[in-house]
Amino acid sequence: MPASATISIIGAVFFLAGFGALNIGWVTSKSYSYQIANFLGAACFTYTAIKPFNPGLFITEAIWALLGVYGIWVIVKTSRAREADRRASA
Repeated sequence: MPASATISIIGAVFFLAGFGALNIGWVTSKSYSYQIANFLGAACFTYTAIKPFNPGLFITEAIWALLGVYGIWVIVKTSRAREADRRASA
């Protein structure tokens, strides 16, 4: 099995696990695990879109991966702000 096929299967597992966990209610969109699963799934599919180059898939998955990174950043930022507020009020 080519490496790109293995990577695409791994990406699919990340996407489906994250989406399934969200719909079952195990995670929320503000969960690290959900955002990381989205990022890793998109990163895997971005890689597989390189050769042979598939521009539509590449653009979609690259933006999806960037949105996953943004989601993780928002969680970190929010978490740090809460921690700072907690320390200030203690």
